Amino acid sequence: MARFPKTFWAANTVELFERAAYYAVASFVVIYFHEVLGMSPTFSTFLNGTILWGLIYFLPPLSGTLADRFGFKKSLSVTFVLLFLGYLVVGTVKNFWPGPDYTLPVVVGIVLIGIGGSFVKPCISGTVQKTAGANAALGFAIFYMTINVGSMIGRIVSYFVRIKYGIPAIFSYVATGFAFLGLLVVFFVYREPEYQGEEGGKYKPRTLKEALLGMFTVLKNLKFVFFLVVIGLFWIIYVQIYNLIPLFLRQIDPHAPVELYTLVNPVSIVLLQLLIAKISKNWSSLKSIMVGIGITIAGMLINAVPFLFSMDPYRKLDLGMVTVPVAGAFMLLSIFSMALGEMFASPRIYQYIGAIAPKGQEGLYLGYANLPLALGTIVGAPLGGMLFEKFIETPLKAGLGMKAGIMWVIVAAMGVISLIGVLLYDRFMVEKK
Repeated sequence: MARFPKTFWAANTVELFERAAYYAVASFVVIYFHEVLGMSPTFSTFLNGTILWGLIYFLPPLSGTLADRFGFKKSLSVTFVLLFLGYLVVGTVKNFWPGPDYTLPVVVGIVLIGIGGSFVKPCISGTVQKTAGANAALGFAIFYMTINVGSMIGRIVSYFVRIKYGIPAIFSYVATGFAFLGLLVVFFVYREPEYQGEEGGKYKPRTLKEALLGMFTVLKNLKFVFFLVVIGLFWIIYVQIYNLIPLFLRQIDPHAPVELYTLVNPVSIVLLQLLIAKISKNWSSLKSIMVGIGITIAGMLINAVPFLFSMDPYRKLDLGMVTVPVAGAFMLLSIFSMALGEMFASPRIYQYIGAIAPKGQEGLYLGYANLPLALGTIVGAPLGGMLFEKFIETPLKAGLGMKAGIMWVIVAAMGVISLIGVLLYDRFMVEKK
């Protein structure tokens, strides 16, 4: 059995607390902005997706460079202070801001969380890389599992706190609590990892100028940019789990435990990721990616079934331990399907980017592996809010029925375009060997 140093486990513990903090609130961010703070669905999803997720997934190439220069321990210390303050500001905004327009303090809080979150992945994944040594594959498997365990813990704790104290408490109590625990681990347990380069020389971190030049180097590769864009269309579907789906669930059931619905995602990944990896291990990366996109499209179309076949979406179904509306039951199946799609596609996207990178530039290209997710959420989150307003809220206010079937088909169409794009990329842009 491989043995890892103390810093490796400290880093994974830090990652667990950070993910627990984020996923404690993730399912209710747009609901909190819309229902509690009175913001429109489009603006709520813009804040959650375009700003928050945009910062978290767009900044790591730069924040990782800064972390390399100033040290992971110092960077993580600042990070968790920013996260703590950000969650506190967002959760307590009604207590200190006169209202009714809470835009300014909420944006400040979101920016603090986004900037803080952008440092976590480079620091923790960098620590795993530096401390795992020859056991890097196992080390990153543990890291990936830690993310999903933290996700489950955060949602479960969030559910019980929200039921007793309300939605703002999951920001001001739960997320800040986990952020504080992460800060304690950084202060008292985590140590700066040491790294020796391949030639035995001391690792020299990149300068900010080198990082910006590296971005130019990557983005002038037009074939690679095309690949990033079509994969970004795939992520437009996935990000609806935390944007359009929560809004829709609360419309169907005003008391829907959204965090328990979305809990299906990490539980499925923890239970099935190894099986999916075994099934697809002999597939090409592009085949696995296309299968993942196809399953995700099907998962989104599942949501349209009760509306396209004239079922009563509000009718309650007894599933044994819980009772859910018909549309909610289809939603559970949809979230499970999207988790399957993610398991087929997401790991192979990273593997493929590493494989197609020019020799000697693998690390540079992998630094932009999250760019499709950033693009997907920057566009996809507000798109979900706009679709909700157009096909759900507006018809209901006019005394008409929801047009949810059309809405889900439009979202699924983003995946169809993505799938066609990957097929074209595979047919015309990949050098056949």
